[in-house]
Amino acid sequence: MGRVSEEAPSQVRLVRLDLEAERIDPIPGVAPGTRLWLEVSRRGQVVGVAEGVMGPDGLPETTLSLLREEYSKSAVADLHAVADDSLPPISVVIPTIYRRVEQLHRTVSSVAGCDYPTFEIVVVDNRVEPGEPIPPFAESTRVTVVEERTPGISAARNTGVRAARHAIIAFTDDDVEVDREWLRAIGVAFAADPALGVIGGMVRPREIDTRAQLWFEEYLGGFTKSFEYRQWSREEVGASDPLFPYSAGHFGSGNNIAMRRAVFEQIGGFDESLGVGTPAKSAEDHKMFVDALLAGNTAAYVPSALVRHSHRRTEREFLSQIFGYSVGLTALYTALIAQDRRHLWEIARRVPLGVRMFFFSPQGRHREARATYPSVTNVVLIAGMLYGPVAFARSRLSRRRLLTSGARAPYRR
Repeated sequence: MGRVSEEAPSQVRLVRLDLEAERIDPIPGVAPGTRLWLEVSRRGQVVGVAEGVMGPDGLPETTLSLLREEYSKSAVADLHAVADDSLPPISVVIPTIYRRVEQLHRTVSSVAGCDYPTFEIVVVDNRVEPGEPIPPFAESTRVTVVEERTPGISAARNTGVRAARHAIIAFTDDDVEVDREWLRAIGVAFAADPALGVIGGMVRPREIDTRAQLWFEEYLGGFTKSFEYRQWSREEVGASDPLFPYSAGHFGSGNNIAMRRAVFEQIGGFDESLGVGTPAKSAEDHKMFVDALLAGNTAAYVPSALVRHSHRRTEREFLSQIFGYSVGLTALYTALIAQDRRHLWEIARRVPLGVRMFFFSPQGRHREARATYPSVTNVVLIAGMLYGPVAFARSRLSRRRLLTSGARAPYRR
C-alpha cells in the first residue's frame, strides 16, 4: 500500500456545538484560523455538521447565528415519550477479540451508564485461541462474558444472542462509546412502533485527531450519512430510493444496530460467511438489513440512538479499512446471489447508478476541493471490490469445513 505514515495530525478539529450555548469560547490548543468541523446538537441530539474557522476570540458570532438559523427547527426525538415501565428490556451484545482492552472497558462502561430501566450486557470473547480469561468488569452485575472460538464477528453475535435473555437485542463493537440516551432511543423506537423490526443508529467520530481519521470522514463521509429519522419497507420504497435494498450503509452500521429477537430468528441470524474475522472482512450488517427487509420487516434509521467510534489512526489502518469495506461490499452481493439467483439481475441493473453516486456525487460525504485523502485510496477500493467474490468463496468454504468437522453447528441457516 505504499509508504505508511505515522499518526500525522489532522488538518481539522472536531468541535461539538450546542445550539443552546450563548457562545463558543477559544478552545485550548486550537489556534485562530484552524479549520473546524462543527457537530451541531439540539437538546443533546446531533442535527447536522457544518464547517467553520476558529476566530481569535472563539467561534465567530456570525457563524453561530447562521447555524442557529439553519438548525434551530431541526427535528429531535422525544426520548421520554414512553414511560419507563412501558420500555422493553434490552440485551446488548458486544463481540471482542480482546486486543483493544482499554477501549473495550470504555465501551462496557458507557453502555452500563445508559439511562435505561432494564438491560443486560453480553460480551462475547471471540479469540480463536483461548487466552487469559477476560477479567470481571466493574459493572459485573450487568455483564455476562461468553466464549465463541469460531472466528468472525457474525459467529460472535449469533452466540451473544443465544446467551441473551431479552426480546430486543442491540449490537455494538468494542471500539465505540455509546451516548447516555442510546438505549432509551432504541427502546422508545421499538415501543412506539410495534411493526418496527430492525433499526440502525447514528455513528459519529469520537475524535478527528489524526490525518487518517480525517480521511475516513472525507472519503466515506464516516458511518453516518443522514441526521433525520427514516423508515423503509419492501412495499413503501420504490423510485424514491432506486438502489433499495442494496444500498449499503443507508440503514446503519454494525456498531449501532438493534432488532427484535423474532426477526433475528426469522432470518437465521447473521451470515457467518461475512464480517470481520472472515476472508470476506465486512458487510454482515448490511446483509442482515437486506434479509430482514426482503422477509417483509420494517427497518428504520434512528439518529437519536448515538454512538461514537474511534476511527483508525494511521494511513495503513485507513487503507486496510477501505480495502475491507470494499471486499465486503462485493462479497455481500455475491452472498445474496448465492442465496437467490434472482438477486443477480436486480443488482446488475443498479450497478451503473451506484457507481455514479459513489464516485461522482458528494451527497452525504465530505468530498470537496480540500479533501486530503491519498489518491491510492480509489485503487485500494477497486482492488477490494474485485477481490470480494473470491473472498466470499473462501469464507464459504472455510465455514463448510467447520460444519463438516462438527466444530460448529449451523445457526438455522
